[in-house]
Amino acid sequence: MYSKTSVALSLAALFSTSVAAQSQAIEHITVTANKFEQPIGQVLASLDVITRDDIERTGVRDLPALLSNYAGIDIVRSGGQGQTSSLFIRGAASRHSLVVVDGVRVGSASLGYKALETMPLNSIERVEIIRGARAAWYGSDALAGVINIITRNGDSKTLSVSSGSDNYVNVQGAYALTQGAFKGAINLGYEQTDGYNVTTGQDQDRDGYENQNIGARLSYDFDTLGKLEFVGQYSDAEVEYDGTSSDFSKFENYHLQLGWQKAHGRYAHTLKTALVKDDNYNTLKNPYPGYKANQYITERDELGYQLNIALNDALTISSGLDYYYEDVGDSINAYALEGQPQSGFVKETQSNKGVYVGAYYLHDAFSTNAVVRNDDHSEFGGESTYNLALGVPFADIATLRASYGTGFKAPTFNDASSIWGANPDLKPEESTNAEVGLRLNIAGGQYDVAVYKNTFENLIDWGFNGPENINKASFEGIELSAEVEDGLGINHTLNLSYVDAQDDNTGEDLVLRAKRSFNWGLGKEFDKWYVGAQLQYRSDRVSYYRTHLPSYTLINVNARYQLVDNISFDFAIENLTDKEYVTNVAATDWATGAIASEYIGAERKVYAGVSLSL
Repeated sequence: MYSKTSVALSLAALFSTSVAAQSQAIEHITVTANKFEQPIGQVLASLDVITRDDIERTGVRDLPALLSNYAGIDIVRSGGQGQTSSLFIRGAASRHSLVVVDGVRVGSASLGYKALETMPLNSIERVEIIRGARAAWYGSDALAGVINIITRNGDSKTLSVSSGSDNYVNVQGAYALTQGAFKGAINLGYEQTDGYNVTTGQDQDRDGYENQNIGARLSYDFDTLGKLEFVGQYSDAEVEYDGTSSDFSKFENYHLQLGWQKAHGRYAHTLKTALVKDDNYNTLKNPYPGYKANQYITERDELGYQLNIALNDALTISSGLDYYYEDVGDSINAYALEGQPQSGFVKETQSNKGVYVGAYYLHDAFSTNAVVRNDDHSEFGGESTYNLALGVPFADIATLRASYGTGFKAPTFNDASSIWGANPDLKPEESTNAEVGLRLNIAGGQYDVAVYKNTFENLIDWGFNGPENINKASFEGIELSAEVEDGLGINHTLNLSYVDAQDDNTGEDLVLRAKRSFNWGLGKEFDKWYVGAQLQYRSDRVSYYRTHLPSYTLINVNARYQLVDNISFDFAIENLTDKEYVTNVAATDWATGAIASEYIGAERKVYAGVSLSL
């Protein structure tokens, strides 16, 4: 769809638009991509930052829909809201990207990734998307990127209610208080929808979703002794879906964290400990006599310490160590036989110790950072990773960056300890990541282009002898992003991504990866109104058994009307053109490989709500 000529013309149009736009100061955003706060301009990586204002302006319903608007990210849904959503960062599978919430490793240790669809959007203050290998900072899983979610910590005091298609109801509130050295914030939410029939050729019923959640962040700054902070988030959900062995899930997820921070002269200390639980219970809505349900439970204990030393204005040394312990022993496998572990895993616990050190040098002529890390896994031994990056600024408006890094993923419980095919000789999956990028800030616009190549080795797949390190894959691509304001005061956010994701063993395209993705968002404020629109294009892709899934384009619109200072009304229409499209394959004919059932995208949906600022 996109030729080199069309890309060049698009970029030329963007640059001409930005020259016509009025000059405006570039916002200095602070991010934690390197595990400590830095201005975004000093981070030598491809990243995006999503603020609470961005979340409310787009009017999206869930986290997968929010993330899908950003460069290098593709979300493949297998159902509707609350149901399985696969995350592909630069073409890599969900298990090759790490999701952390408030700096805490979350998700299922048996699957090896976090289910994004179960993360309530109302609990999120901001999201940092860091693309590229980050294992030198975070350890296992961060081969393709990191999704860093920070829960509510702002000073907002709001209450909102919305409703819409499929009997959708959303009630959410947030309250913050500052009293001297004490700061507190609490958020809560309830969301429910009857859903729609998400597949063809299977259960002809609606597949609903319900979630209730609560969270808190409390801190007290003792000045000379440092700041203590408690963070807690809890949610439980019920999800209906189309399946044969099960069609109903209950989720219960929480993380509790206690942290201490202290800055003293050139030294900054951070100490955190956390408890995490990820509980997924799968059953039938109408179980028959003798039916047995599956329950997958991950309990994780975490501890981390980091020390930053500012040797001078230009050089900072950052070092740390972290530890986590995972236990899946409370899981229940419905198919476990007598004499086998009822959890379904021959080994039910594992742990990891990691230590890292990095140097960050910032100069007028160039900036650079180097990070090395070693992980010691209780089952798979040691693994070393590193990342090197260089940035060169030009005339205070551009920074050219280049980086090279390595990553790894420890085998999951499903791969290494399953009662159906445990392989204690599995090795970690490994990756290398090379990238060159250019970030440009000029009057009225911000631009970024990145070219990358990722190679993955020792990928785990199930063969005749169970799980083995038998696969290789490579990912090459380019990302173009722009944020500009035109002469009419309309803000444009655009990104174009191309990725060639191949199975190096067969030379074929990897399934479910769209080669070309395009997102275009517009927003305009006038009088008491804000009006926005988003266009999303995904090219065709292959699915399982090499079946073909066609391309599609979706358009969403939303608006906000500020009635008075503290009351506003929100409106949104998803899939404005009522596009019929397929997101994934639900079932195939085992004999022919023909598609027997498909997951279909939602038809046009309409929503409206009211928000009150206290």
